[in-house]
Amino acid sequence: MKRVFVFSIFVLMAVGLMASTLGGCEQRSRTLRLGGGPYGGTFQLVGEGLVEVLQPHHPGYRFMVERSGGSVANLRALEREQMDLGLVYAADFWVSGGPDEKPVPVQLKNALPAARLFGAVAQLAVLERSRITRPEQLRGARIAVGNPGSGAARAAERYFRALGIWEQIVPVYLGYDMAVSELLRGNVVAVWEMVGVPSASFEAALAQRPLRLINLRDVAGMVRFFELNPYYRPVDIASGTYEGQQQAVSSFEDSALLVAGRHLSRDMVWRILEGVYSEEGVKSLRRVHPVLADFSAAAALTGINIPLHPGAAYFWRQQGRELPAALLPEAVEDSPLVNRDLPDPGGKSPEP
Repeated sequence: MKRVFVFSIFVLMAVGLMASTLGGCEQRSRTLRLGGGPYGGTFQLVGEGLVEVLQPHHPGYRFMVERSGGSVANLRALEREQMDLGLVYAADFWVSGGPDEKPVPVQLKNALPAARLFGAVAQLAVLERSRITRPEQLRGARIAVGNPGSGAARAAERYFRALGIWEQIVPVYLGYDMAVSELLRGNVVAVWEMVGVPSASFEAALAQRPLRLINLRDVAGMVRFFELNPYYRPVDIASGTYEGQQQAVSSFEDSALLVAGRHLSRDMVWRILEGVYSEEGVKSLRRVHPVLADFSAAAALTGINIPLHPGAAYFWRQQGRELPAALLPEAVEDSPLVNRDLPDPGGKSPEP
C-alpha cells in the first residue's frame, strides 16, 4: 500500500508538471509580439496604439509591443520569427546593387507587408544659434543618426552618401531622446530623425532651447536621390509645425508599414487588419499621434511595391481593392500556426 501511495503521488506530480509545461507552451503560442522602436520615437507610440486596438478583438491572444532599434531591427527579428508583427520602413525592403545602381528587393523569406500606416519624414535639426544652414556644411561634424540597426540610420547614410559626404561626417548612433540630450549638451552638432511629424523628442527639446530644421532638398547632390531611392517622395514640413518655425522646410518621407511574419496564418492577419481598419480602430489610432490624424484605408497600399502577406491580400480584395501584380503574394503552403489560431470570437472567418 505504501508503494502504491508513493507511486500515485509520483504520477500526480508528473501529470501536474506536464500540464504546467503544456499550458506554458500554449500561453507562449498565444502571445503575439510586435516590434516597435526606440523610446520617444513614433514607432513605439504607434506600436502601443496598435496593441490597444487589437487586444479587445483577440481575447485569446496577448499582444505585446517590444522596444527595438527600429525598422531594420524589426525586419531582422521578423525574418528569424522572433517577432510576429513589426513596423518597418518601405525603404528597408530594398538594397542597392541592381542595374545602374538602382535598388532591388531584398530576398526575404518571412517578413511580408500588410499595410501602410503613415509617412515618416526625414528631419535634421541643429541648435538655433548654430552656423549650419545647409547639409554640406556638416563635413567633419558629429551627427546623431539614430540607433544602430534603425531605419533612420540607414536613411541618413543613403542621404549623406547621395551628397557625397558620408565618409566626411562622424555618425553617432543614439536613440532619439539621448541624441537630443547630446545636442543640447553640445556633444553633437545635429540630430537626424526619420519619424512622423511632429517629432516628440524635438518638441521636448524645444521646451528647453530653440532648434532649427535644415532644408534637405535644395542641394546639388539630391539630383539623383529620388531616382536611386524610389521609395522616398518629396514632402514639406509645414510652417508652424514646431514652435518658432516660421517657414515650410523641404524634406522627403518614407512609408511606415505594418509587416507580418509569413508564419502567421492567413486568417490571423486577415483578422488583425479587420481590427485595425474597423471604425473603432481607425478612430482610436487617429488619437495616438498627429502623424495618424488622417489614417484610413484609402492610403493603406501607398508605398508598397512588393508582395503582400496572403492574409493582407485577401483582406484588401475583400475591401474591393484591385491589387497590382507586384503586390500579389507568392503561392505558399499554410503555416502550422494556422492550427493554433483561435476561432474568431464573432464566429466569422474568411472562406478557404
